Amino acid sequence: MHCDLDAFFAAVEERDNPELVGKPVIVGGQPDTRGVVSTCSYEARKFGIKSAMPLAQARRLCPEAIFLPVAMSRYQEASRQVFQVFSTYTPLIEPLSIDEAFLDLTGCTGVFGSVENIARQIKTRIKSEVGLNISVGISYNKFLAKLATELGKPDGLRIITYADTAAVLGPLPVSYLWGVGEKSRQQLQRMGISTIGELAEMNPAALEQQMGLHARVYWELAHGIDKRVVEVGHERKSVGREITFQQDIDDDNELETVLLDLAGQVSRRLRRQQIVARTVTLKLRYSNFKTLTRRITLPLATSNEEAIFQAANDLFKKVFAAGSSIRLLGLYASGLDNASNLMQGDLFASVQDKKNENLDHALDQIRDRFGEKIITRASLLHRHDHGD
Repeated sequence: MHCDLDAFFAAVEERDNPELVGKPVIVGGQPDTRGVVSTCSYEARKFGIKSAMPLAQARRLCPEAIFLPVAMSRYQEASRQVFQVFSTYTPLIEPLSIDEAFLDLTGCTGVFGSVENIARQIKTRIKSEVGLNISVGISYNKFLAKLATELGKPDGLRIITYADTAAVLGPLPVSYLWGVGEKSRQQLQRMGISTIGELAEMNPAALEQQMGLHARVYWELAHGIDKRVVEVGHERKSVGREITFQQDIDDDNELETVLLDLAGQVSRRLRRQQIVARTVTLKLRYSNFKTLTRRITLPLATSNEEAIFQAANDLFKKVFAAGSSIRLLGLYASGLDNASNLMQGDLFASVQDKKNENLDHALDQIRDRFGEKIITRASLLHRHDHGD
């Protein structure tokens, strides 16, 4: 089963302020800022507004829209309540995001009735207990369950069985297949393939010859084949923070200052959750909206601010071209593990790690009391001021 809350952020805003219901609501910030649309209501989507669209463009498309800032704490609480409902039916839950998950209901029907009955219970409870609509898709694998949700939105319940798989998939554009982006779609179109049914009729070996090994996956999906199982325990894929600037920035020192701040925020979030990260990812978006990401794997998982900043700054120095204008800067930590599982290195490293950990916690206590920007490490300030 696949579950996806409808226009989640906007729906929470409408739930908390019923006067917004039926109006074009855009969550992401004010249109005079440099941000992008996080979510919008279905009324706003009628004007062509989509997630990740610049807010200024959204205002041009729908001047009468109501623009709201992101209220993440309220969305997280609503998400927690929804996932709590899921957990009363099965422990086998694979979160895809704050508002979306796969549920494996194998063995649950003897207690709760048919899968369709469970789906209806979930929809009813989330509406009554959380005040939100959720769309549910049911099928015999993940691809088809998610597709069923997509085809049934909003507030839908759609089932795709073995018997009707070919009839459902056949007329759909190939873009409905997981992994088929614009490039692959154009490549398939040049081969005379525009629908999933046409792709299913192709010889898989011939398809691989022209498109590479991933073509086999497309062919299998076109036949309703998806062998992936629901993976439990992967809800924490990354911890990150990004910022869209009011005005593009081309000064590397100013950008490094922002990166320093992002490293502090990310490392603190890791420590709050008592987790450590092995991989640091830098994200840059230029003024022309071209986006670049680079990542580095650390020798040891960490939640240390200095280590995360060093890694991110090394990446930044390698990829930033002098004179380039940056619209967005982001920093993400992934390859997560519980801090308690961190393996110690040699004796010296362990002692130094403990010192860094104690210093980080001391800084956290000061920031909790006086604010995020009240203090930082002298070593970080020195490095930034002197370009070391």
